[in-house]
Amino acid sequence: MTKILIIGAGIIGLSIAYEFSKKKRDFKIFVLEKNKKFGSGNSSQSSEVIHSGVYYKKNSLKNVLCIQWKKLIYDFCKKYKIKYSRTEKIFLACSKKEEKYLNKLRENSLNNGVKDIKIIDKKKLKIMEPDLIGRKALLSKSAGIFDAKGFMKKLFQISKKNKVKFFFNKKAIKFKMHKKKFKTDIFIDESFDYVINCAGLEAIKIANKTFPGYKFPSNYLVRGVYFKTMQKFKLRRIVYRAMIPGVIRERIDTTPFLGGGYIFGPSVEKSKTINKKKLKYKFINGIKNYLPEIDINKISYFKEGYRPKIMFKKDGNNEDFYIKKIKNYNWINLFGIESPGLTSALSIAKYVKKICSLWNY
Repeated sequence: MTKILIIGAGIIGLSIAYEFSKKKRDFKIFVLEKNKKFGSGNSSQSSEVIHSGVYYKKNSLKNVLCIQWKKLIYDFCKKYKIKYSRTEKIFLACSKKEEKYLNKLRENSLNNGVKDIKIIDKKKLKIMEPDLIGRKALLSKSAGIFDAKGFMKKLFQISKKNKVKFFFNKKAIKFKMHKKKFKTDIFIDESFDYVINCAGLEAIKIANKTFPGYKFPSNYLVRGVYFKTMQKFKLRRIVYRAMIPGVIRERIDTTPFLGGGYIFGPSVEKSKTINKKKLKYKFINGIKNYLPEIDINKISYFKEGYRPKIMFKKDGNNEDFYIKKIKNYNWINLFGIESPGLTSALSIAKYVKKICSLWNY
């Protein structure tokens, strides 16, 4: 019997547990989670957007796993009656400079294989989204939103039904190797053939403790805050300001919320403390550029989380997922699973399955 240990019961760990347990095999699968409940860490702090893959670097894991497999999310939601909406997404240009960005986004998108896009002129934009002010836009038709919590709940339920064992409130896990298998201080009588480290913000720390001689990337966590409004608009699409592919800058995005209203963000917060009143004005200033009727008295703090970015000392920031097996060991690390990690969760699980080489991809 092959024993597999998954560290982390966020959306990635749940997707891997689901994928590995779908068909009956001679596997015993354990999932460890530090919190009291699945999906209660960083996975619950997203905008719940299904990304289309317009701006990722060609041939990157973000590009491949998002674009080729985003259909899996829609299919899963449809099959299990998880709430979702194909809202589409608008990349909005509010200046001549941003119009140039649209052309680069379009070129990048086509190079990546995302064909369902088109440039929208000012007149057509006004007809499509009368509440917006902009010069031009790039329309991405395959983007949408979904109920991430409902999605994770269903993954958990199916995995449990498939005899995956979950253990919560398990912190400060220690590992030791025995004949190329792994033992933990939690399961004294169990040895694991494979360990999949998808512990989110804690993943690099766990890897460093287990493999002190290896050089892993460092965490470069970016704190982001969301605000929310229930103010009524005609706006029905996700709105991102136009950007240069690969260049990270703060934007205040607007996303329709399945529960009603809209969420704004995430911002980029570098200070340890947050003044919510000052932050509200920053949000309003960013939003009013393209949604002028937004009322400052009708937006409020919603939630916050961290983009689990990673950094290499020599190369600087890494803008791709890090999903790698440690040489000579059946230990797979998943670092830097930021956006589009939610969109790519099911495809990441398939990719990890391929790395494990336990059966065909």
